[in-house]
Amino acid sequence: MTPNQFGFLAGTAINDTSSVAAAEATYNVLNNIDLSLAITVKLTRITMLIVIAVIFTVITFRNETKINDNSNTTQKMSVGQTVVKVFPWFILVFIFMAILNTLGFFQIISGASSFFKNGYKFLNTAALAGVGFKIQFKDLITKGVKPIILGGCTWFAIFASSLLFVCLFASYVG
Repeated sequence: MTPNQFGFLAGTAINDTSSVAAAEATYNVLNNIDLSLAITVKLTRITMLIVIAVIFTVITFRNETKINDNSNTTQKMSVGQTVVKVFPWFILVFIFMAILNTLGFFQIISGASSFFKNGYKFLNTAALAGVGFKIQFKDLITKGVKPIILGGCTWFAIFASSLLFVCLFASYVG
């Protein structure tokens, strides 16, 4: 695979951002290059979640309004109440930090770049450890094989569709 093909495959097929960053770093070390395409593709996908969150907030507001209209109650949720109830607030923090970074705010503050770089490594490590600690092997046995098969099928479908994208558009991406 060319570096661009790998970047698109890793950015679309790997589930979490820290794993994309680790795969990209490993690829860079093994191939002695400096590529940041995989993490760019992953962050683009994450940014699309903002649009999805807004769409679902609007749908929830409309559904809440319909429910209240059909039940003839006088209590209606305002747009603000719906947003507070439904919208994931970490997205606003993400947007705020992205804007500050784009405007170069963190370059002005001495040590901010290294603080966030070290914090990123620490928090990613803590998140991966948390996921690992959350796994209970007894749950894997008691829940049966269906969740494992479902997860495997889902992973394979994502991988196959990402690989198909990279192979079909190989001339465009690398």
